[in-house]
Amino acid sequence: MDILIIGLNHKSAEIEERETVSRKLSTFELRRSFASELLGLQDEVGRPLIKEIAVLTTCNRSEFIMDLPPWTYGKGGHIIKNCIAKYFFGDAAKENIFYMHLNEDAVRHLFSVASSLDSMIIGEPQILGQLKEAYNEACKLKTNGQFLNKLFHRAFNCAKMVRTETKIAASPVSVSYAAVELSKKIFNSLDEKKVLLLGVGEMGKLTVKHFIKYGVRNIYIVNRTKEKAHQFIEESFGVIEKKYLNVIDFSEYYKLLPQSDIVLCSTGSEDYVLKYADIVPVIKIRKQRPLFLIDISMPRNIDPEINKIPNVYLFDIDDIGKMIEDNMEIRKQEADAANKLVEAAAKEFMNWKESLNVVPVIISLRNKVKGILEIELSRYIGDKKEKDLIINSLTNKILHEPTMLIKKASANPEEISSIETIKALFNLNSEDLTETGKEKENEAVKKYIKLIK
Repeated sequence: MDILIIGLNHKSAEIEERETVSRKLSTFELRRSFASELLGLQDEVGRPLIKEIAVLTTCNRSEFIMDLPPWTYGKGGHIIKNCIAKYFFGDAAKENIFYMHLNEDAVRHLFSVASSLDSMIIGEPQILGQLKEAYNEACKLKTNGQFLNKLFHRAFNCAKMVRTETKIAASPVSVSYAAVELSKKIFNSLDEKKVLLLGVGEMGKLTVKHFIKYGVRNIYIVNRTKEKAHQFIEESFGVIEKKYLNVIDFSEYYKLLPQSDIVLCSTGSEDYVLKYADIVPVIKIRKQRPLFLIDISMPRNIDPEINKIPNVYLFDIDDIGKMIEDNMEIRKQEADAANKLVEAAAKEFMNWKESLNVVPVIISLRNKVKGILEIELSRYIGDKKEKDLIINSLTNKILHEPTMLIKKASANPEEISSIETIKALFNLNSEDLTETGKEKENEAVKKYIKLIK
């Protein structure tokens, strides 16, 4: 069997090309239809090219994670890639924008994606959730099986290990998230804190969402046009989020400053909307309790002189940008350690995969020994239940060491001759080890898979 991943992302394709693929995978029904079409692909003698498939689609990538049957022998990838290009673009010439990873490269790639090492922003947490959604959808569609189940769960475990053992996601690398992290450092906890948002830009929306996520329940929104503020809330926030938002008249926001712990400024004004003289009385009314001002406007809307006032903390877009730049460097350094973890996890999975190839040998060996014991013991024991118990017990004892040797050899190409020796000693070159025999033994393989887990 082969593990195959075909996909495109922000590094391999232009945004228009990614949008074309994304649109054709935008709904559950579209993804189900495409998965069914791929599962229907056959080779020249009518055998399916794909056993299992899961479809991952995000704003920056679309990938098709597949398990191929043994008879493809590494040749099915180009046929599938050609089909994918034609499906989305009607032209196989677009094949070049799709990357293709096979076996260990595919495992390493999937583990890197899950661990957010292949993301536009290294360490971002969303991709793991999106990968879990793709897996759950494959389960719902029943397009996955035992092999992809194992692969995805190993990917999830790898991602968890990377986040636990490295600091790849510890430092904020977006303006909105950095603003919230800075607030948490100043106030320790954001519970009971009041936030005043001046302006209704996109960055303000993202920051407000982060504040709500981290416990802020009193957020006041001010815009020169009150109707625009209401429209901003209606279009940008969910039902639960709206409960924490209040629109204030622009003429009233000065009165709210003393009650506000955090002021986020994101307006389009050409002048300062908050000046030094505005904040001096505010901090007195607050009895020197900290006031955190975040100016993400361009040009700046908060007078930088305000930073000289005791217990007032002002950060502008450059301050936050520098923080993000430093954090990105930290994440890149952590990525080196994360890649080593991914590499080790990928090799461990491939060892497990390779061990699957010896399951038919183990099954045939057990059947051989059981057959001999059945013939011999039938002469002396008439009770079937008693005889079967003895056969199973003796089989396990006789084959314990040979089974361990087969498992060990499967993970080491240099010891593969040991398996051939065992096959020769027990005369296992029978139909049981042919492709037809493997199909007949399919249920037995499932039963004995626990031998090599």
